[in-house]
Amino acid sequence: MLTGREALVSIEQAISRTRNEESRLDGALRSAMEEAARLRREEAAGFRSIAAVKLDAMMRGQVVGELEATERRALDMVQSHIKALEELARRRDAAQSALDAAEASKHERDETLAEALEAAGAFRQRIVDSVKSDPAWQKASIALAAAQEIAENADRKAALAEEDLATKGQPYHDDPLFMYLWNKKHGKAEDRSGRLVRMIDRKVARLVRYQDARANYAMLNEIPVRLREHAKRKQADVEAAKAQVADIERRAMVAEGIEALEAKAATAREAMEAAAEQVKKLTAALNAIETEREASVAGGGDAVYDSAVDLLAQTLKREDLGELYQESIKTATKTDDQAVMAISAARVALQKADGEVRQIRSEIRELARRRDELEGARDRARRRGYDNPRGTFGGGRDMLGQVIGGILSGALQGAVIDRILRDNYRPPTTMPGPDVGGPFDAPSWPNPWGGSGRAGGWPGGSGPSDSSGWRTGGSF
Repeated sequence: MLTGREALVSIEQAISRTRNEESRLDGALRSAMEEAARLRREEAAGFRSIAAVKLDAMMRGQVVGELEATERRALDMVQSHIKALEELARRRDAAQSALDAAEASKHERDETLAEALEAAGAFRQRIVDSVKSDPAWQKASIALAAAQEIAENADRKAALAEEDLATKGQPYHDDPLFMYLWNKKHGKAEDRSGRLVRMIDRKVARLVRYQDARANYAMLNEIPVRLREHAKRKQADVEAAKAQVADIERRAMVAEGIEALEAKAATAREAMEAAAEQVKKLTAALNAIETEREASVAGGGDAVYDSAVDLLAQTLKREDLGELYQESIKTATKTDDQAVMAISAARVALQKADGEVRQIRSEIRELARRRDELEGARDRARRRGYDNPRGTFGGGRDMLGQVIGGILSGALQGAVIDRILRDNYRPPTTMPGPDVGGPFDAPSWPNPWGGSGRAGGWPGGSGPSDSSGWRTGGSF
């Protein structure tokens, strides 16, 4: 069985390994580009040799000069692109190393915070158990129970009155003449109708016996309001009684030294948050490098490498060079044959090299997509507090490893990890709740619903679904 932290570490390590594989592919891409550049130099050299043999001095100087200028320009563009990729790879590897170290540091801070919260929670529980023998606490607890019972009864009465209003008020709502007079406040000073209208309204009121009905309807509306106000006052009494109990518990905890443990937990929380912020900062920096790298690697019609390739290729496909090449194929001179063979061999090899460049680019894009799936699952798990060192992952290392492997192979998506963690994560044993001893100055671990508990409590219990669609009931 894994701890929550070990489960997150497994995902983080898989992401790091994926980036190492991407770095290997980056190196392979640069090698393939360099090989393609070398072959294009050989192809261009072959054309220069043919031009030197077949053309007169003036024409040779013009053709060879243009070819060399284009070749230099294109190959300089390729080399600049390769160097830019090398620099991006260096920065990316350095950023990944820094992130690995920051994540390791955060996990250490996580452990320290978990230990501090556990110690404070256990201390609080011990005081809670011992203070129950205090007569003052017993008296306050009895008063709290009585206040809660009264508040519950008041709430039930208010709810019944509200239901009664909904049922008994319907006939009034269905009577259009009654509601007409009621809405215009007939018979009250607020009625601003003219003399003729008021006279007609009085006749209508006598017809429908409005005065008697108005009094009954007014009382029907007033009772739920009064009872709900009463229920709120009784609930305020409950809160006051809770505060009384919490004050007694708090004084007992302070007397026994809880503040030192709370301060230690608060310090540990600050250190963990600082480590988490560093991880967030380094992750953002690495993502920025990734965005720049993917734009350089992705290719396309306006990419530097492809533009350089097109520039040189179009030059070598010029009509005059094509004619020289065809003429040289027909001749039998040794110099022509060597140049033609060099061009033909370079072109065959170039097809393979260019195909390798395209294949590696495709692999890099696909691997980046799969890494994005893992990173998304990792970020969602962090937000929900699944990296709690005291939480456990019931699925085990093999199950998680199989899911990670499925994502890296392209067979699964990151949402599968969401489900695996959701269904198999078990929070630590719940510590005393937030009502025990009053507010706990050291907040607890972020809970699985995106917030932070208080009073040293661990994530746990059932709850409604959050906006992201994660189910938080069921096995939790």
